[in-house]
Amino acid sequence: MQCIFELGHQPHISTAEVLAILKREKIKYEVLSTKNDYFILDVKSTEDKIEKLSPDFGGIIQVGVQIESKEFPQKIIVDYLQTQESGKINFSISPTNSKLAINIKKELKALGKSVRYVETKNTASILHNKLLESKSHFTVFQNSVYKTIFIQDIEGFTQRDYYRPVTDNISGMLPPKLSRTMINLSGCNKDAVILDPFCGSGTILNEALSLGFNHIIGSDISPKAIEDSKKNISWMIEKNNLKNVKSKIFLAKTTELLNYLKPQSIELIVAEPYMGKPLHGREPNTVLEQQAQDLAKLYIDSFKTFYKILKADGIIIFIIPKFKFGNVWITVNCLDEIKKLGFEILNFENGDRSLLYHRPTQFVGREIWKFRKI
Repeated sequence: MQCIFELGHQPHISTAEVLAILKREKIKYEVLSTKNDYFILDVKSTEDKIEKLSPDFGGIIQVGVQIESKEFPQKIIVDYLQTQESGKINFSISPTNSKLAINIKKELKALGKSVRYVETKNTASILHNKLLESKSHFTVFQNSVYKTIFIQDIEGFTQRDYYRPVTDNISGMLPPKLSRTMINLSGCNKDAVILDPFCGSGTILNEALSLGFNHIIGSDISPKAIEDSKKNISWMIEKNNLKNVKSKIFLAKTTELLNYLKPQSIELIVAEPYMGKPLHGREPNTVLEQQAQDLAKLYIDSFKTFYKILKADGIIIFIIPKFKFGNVWITVNCLDEIKKLGFEILNFENGDRSLLYHRPTQFVGREIWKFRKI
């Protein structure tokens, strides 16, 4: 079965996430194409299974399943839509192709069907017109037609980002979509005990709850962050009527975690750590170099404790920042020391050693790394 995944604005991260989830679910696949923000796979699974797991994605805009046919797109869509038993047929096509849409509409009308073409400008209009429910939104790519079976839950992400009890525009800038993707990149099952030792306002932990994890732990050195996390997590649990959730949120430095957690009790750590003072792009090279050195020490000291609290083969998904100085990146040099502590760096499922999350206007790049305790 061929599936098409529309990638987010960081396509390399989105492809790694798709492959990580398929591996987690033990679904075999073959990569067929990555082009024009589309990722096409031959997936050894069922439509129902892919539809069921698709809501886990953080960085995928929509998912479609190929309508198998040797015909051209116009006939494929007409043949598919004319089987609709009664009522008005609403359909849409991505990318927008008015000529194809008009021809399909004319052909269906000639067959006595009442039909309306919906020009969808975004995924919200697909949902608003209930095209997902009728599975009558189509992606036409390389003469193949894919019916959409999943649209990213924009409203859910917006709720968890802007409408939770507490937002923090200074320390809480990690987007929920990226938080969710980071958890997925771990490849860990949802029964794992997950820790965010730099929890801030609880974004990663809330996304873990949204994904179905039921044992979450968070810590931070900021009393305000701990208070914010507790409020946001309680809101998440109550809003979604989550049952049997175990949560523990406490104030502590990363080097003090053993005062609160048992050795070898954690299976997964996902974190965006403290990444230094906010930058304006006018800092001299010496300031950025010093910040990188200070952060390297913090991360190495943290990983010393992480090694003690992680179970054997425990996984860490960790952001290490890099700072833009002109056209040069200033990096936080800590990887060699982290490996000496007893960790190995794992490549992501798309083959990348690390994944850089960065927009051209930003002075800081988030580089995502995957570590395993050995």
